[in-house]
Amino acid sequence: MLSAGLLLASASSERAAQASPSPEVSHQAAGGVQNEVFRNGEAGFVVTEIAYALGPDGKDGACPAGMSGGVRGLIEALAKTPAGQRGADENQQTYERRMSMAVQTKPDGQNICLNPQGAPADPGWRMVSGRVKVDGFDLDAREPGASRSRTVETCSHEEFQGSQGERGVDNQWYRVVGCTTGFQSSGQANGWQTEMYTGSWGILMTLKGVDDLRNDPEVQIGFYANADPIELSAARTALPFATYAATQDERYRATTRGRIVDGVLMIDPVDLRFHNIVNSMTDDRVLRAARVRFKFAPDGGITGLLAGYTPVENMYDLQYGARHSRNAKGELAPERLRLGTSVGRAAVLGHTCNGAHQALYQAADGDRDPKTGRCTSISTQYKIRFAPAFVVDARTQSVNAPLALK
Repeated sequence: MLSAGLLLASASSERAAQASPSPEVSHQAAGGVQNEVFRNGEAGFVVTEIAYALGPDGKDGACPAGMSGGVRGLIEALAKTPAGQRGADENQQTYERRMSMAVQTKPDGQNICLNPQGAPADPGWRMVSGRVKVDGFDLDAREPGASRSRTVETCSHEEFQGSQGERGVDNQWYRVVGCTTGFQSSGQANGWQTEMYTGSWGILMTLKGVDDLRNDPEVQIGFYANADPIELSAARTALPFATYAATQDERYRATTRGRIVDGVLMIDPVDLRFHNIVNSMTDDRVLRAARVRFKFAPDGGITGLLAGYTPVENMYDLQYGARHSRNAKGELAPERLRLGTSVGRAAVLGHTCNGAHQALYQAADGDRDPKTGRCTSISTQYKIRFAPAFVVDARTQSVNAPLALK
């Protein structure tokens, strides 16, 4: 995975040769394309699709109290007060700019998106409260067959029913965003994988010790940031069986134990960290105590759910505030860019930054502070798809590395 604007060189033919597995298939349950993917019980994969796992739109019963009003709602409310009247000396453009700044600025003059703590409440924010089914699984339940207990202290919260009838689904991120326009099925807020296809970031996974794709009590799983841009076809779709190098940065590498039960891959909880790049700015996407429900697809890939707990402050920066976003050198991005990005998101995606920050803490259900009783992370679920790939655990050199340092 790369910093913004840094594209690594494609894998060389020598690396591809090193990655090519032995022709012997050690497990018995594999068939068809999977015989080409797993050799000697090992296989590599690259993420080709990733998005938040959410539930129905607000109009489909998720939001009986209506949709969040966003910045526009606050402006409309202000316009009904004496302070919100258009002055005789104001043209329309000046008036709209004043109103926008008024609802996005704290009494002390600080911008709310970059400084959400202590901001006024947003009375127009709405959260999912309908009886709806969502994508996801139970993060509170202990995994059968897990080799070690890795629990997250949680806060009491209302759980969802899964889209397939599962009970106890933890997906509080959907509760926060399900009534904002940007996160509806036709919204723009769930499309952050676009930068993945420009080569800015990527995610790799490896499986080792696989003997049976139906039931196997002991497998090893590795998650890594991708040190190469994703290989695309002429139609700009991800190519299967491309070769990628795993990052050597320990912050973006994680391994854990797992098992396959009735064709479903599950893992012991593990902390994950990936890059997220928007507007040429980089943030870390953090997932604590991550678990998975993966199935092996007929085309040789893997599909399923990746879930865990995202620290509230991390999620706020990723989706709203851009307070700590970095440039290609790893330095704090210019304030003007961070401010423009956060304010622009609020205007386009139908939320307010103060409403988002407050709602995240209101819905937070993980990492309970024993002193305050307050939870500081929020259950988050992702829909994810992998294509088969050759993953090489070796240092790679970027042809563009010198450009990032200028």
